[in-house]
Amino acid sequence: MLKTAGRFVAALAVSGVMAGSALAADALRIGVMPFVPYAGILLAKEKGWVEEELKAAGRGDVKVSWFQFAGGPPVNEAFASRNIDIAALGDSPAIAGHASGIDTRLVGLAYKGGGAQALLVRADSPIKSVKELKGKKVATLRGGNVHELLVLVLAEAGLKLSDIEFINLGLQDMGTTLIKGDIDAALVWDPVFTKLESEGQARALRDGRGLKSNLNPVIASAAVLKQDPEFVRAYLKALERGADFIRTQPAEAAAVLAPIFGLTPEQLNIAFGRSEFAPKVDGAVKDELKRSVAFMLENRLIRNAFDVERFVDTSAAQ
Repeated sequence: MLKTAGRFVAALAVSGVMAGSALAADALRIGVMPFVPYAGILLAKEKGWVEEELKAAGRGDVKVSWFQFAGGPPVNEAFASRNIDIAALGDSPAIAGHASGIDTRLVGLAYKGGGAQALLVRADSPIKSVKELKGKKVATLRGGNVHELLVLVLAEAGLKLSDIEFINLGLQDMGTTLIKGDIDAALVWDPVFTKLESEGQARALRDGRGLKSNLNPVIASAAVLKQDPEFVRAYLKALERGADFIRTQPAEAAAVLAPIFGLTPEQLNIAFGRSEFAPKVDGAVKDELKRSVAFMLENRLIRNAFDVERFVDTSAAQ
């Protein structure tokens, strides 16, 4: 799935579809990723709800285009080159993009789910606790929100990142490498977490509950928020419709979305149970974002601090 997404973006770039176009009053360009945290907006895409919300706002002339990405960094690249207007992504890449000077704003949340990220070992591993990972090979994605969670999980067990052999891998590679036995543990997220655990291939030592919320902010360019706030509002309303559909009709939502994630509908319903879609941006969310900014500064994942209160702008959601 990740390789497919990467090829899709590369093809767009080669064809010129994403070649530095400026903000257009009659076009809304949305970034998406094939992961469970983006289920709400992916469902809205399948149902045509963004277009419906634009039409209801008197903007039925707007053309909505969707671009699929393999992760947060290429989403940031698209924002930096003004090729997309709005997208949901993990909190760490959202912070990194803004800290690097990309003029974006956090306009809402697509998802949170601390229980949907977990430190896994193989089902037959002799390792029973996080403490036993000292000196072992542990993988996760450097610079992702899982990087911070790994540090928090280790600290809870009295360990530091320097106590393990840190391996930087993408999600699919983590799952494959763990099952092959080339690493001892991996801090993964859905769909890999649910797939490996439900199929009895891996078990969780610790998930993120109580440590990190796995926030997935909705990020919009400052330009579109200022010039066309109804675009942002239409996205957020469609996202909320997707979240409501998942909450009230999970079986139907799972049937629609499971093929996108490479899961069965039954597996996706397990993932839904670990998830909160379209939650509100409150004081606790801002506090967690501030903590993540501090973590990324301390670990040199970003160079510049910024004001989280200014970064967050939920005016379009009012």
